[in-house]
Amino acid sequence: MTVLYVSNAGGDTVEIYDISTPTAPVHLSDFNGGNLSQPNGMAITGTTLYVANAGNDTVEIYDISTPTAPVHLSDFNGVNLSIPRGLAITGTTLYVANDGNNTVEIYDISTPTSPVRLSDFNGGNLSTPRGLAITGTTLYVANFGNNTVEIYDITTPTAPVRLSDFNGGNLSGPTGLAITGTTLYVANFGNNTVEIYDITTPTAPVRLSDFNGGNLSVPAGLAITGTTLYVANFGNNTVEIYDITIPTAPVRLSDFGAGDLGSPFGLAIFTV
Repeated sequence: MTVLYVSNAGGDTVEIYDISTPTAPVHLSDFNGGNLSQPNGMAITGTTLYVANAGNDTVEIYDISTPTAPVHLSDFNGVNLSIPRGLAITGTTLYVANDGNNTVEIYDISTPTSPVRLSDFNGGNLSTPRGLAITGTTLYVANFGNNTVEIYDITTPTAPVRLSDFNGGNLSGPTGLAITGTTLYVANFGNNTVEIYDITTPTAPVRLSDFNGGNLSVPAGLAITGTTLYVANFGNNTVEIYDITIPTAPVRLSDFGAGDLGSPFGLAIFTV
């Protein structure tokens, strides 16, 4: 089974969908754990799900050994979280985009259920950071406040080094990020589009195009499984589905979530 988690910022829940057939999601259930308030970005390692809990300035931790019935374990703040938005993991390092403090926080998750705060970074350029994405030793940070995506070298995961940033001439409130192969997608919250970049050279993205599909309204989170791209459509209370068999030319297939979603923001995929 493959499960898609959708953070329902407007309803203070995370919705669960069966996407074993990627283009035909089936709603299974939702959860709150008694602690969610404006959940945003999510990330998974092993059978541990982290949820950025923007309304409470925490990250919530869930056991997803049974993917359709997450169990709340604990939460953490590390004293420094303020409106956490995006999450990303490499190895045993968790990054948290800290919207309220203009930083990205770094945690050691060698013990996934007991994160230990190590440090934070700004690079001198972060302004209300949101989505995060990693390819190899390159970390991308959607820099909502500056209409850019920042690029960091994370060869040493706990000591990121800022390299540069890019805009492509079209970014407006970049929020969610997702990567497949050498293609980077950027959810463009302010322009109702998703921008497409070639990252064959990860530190020098080249803008290719954008798409809307006729239905995007303040797109937020992105997630990919195989040749299917999901876009959390914050403004329309849906998740849009695109065929990315040709990664640079997405084809809109359908949407889902009407009646279940309220301001969907983050997406995460887990396969058993």
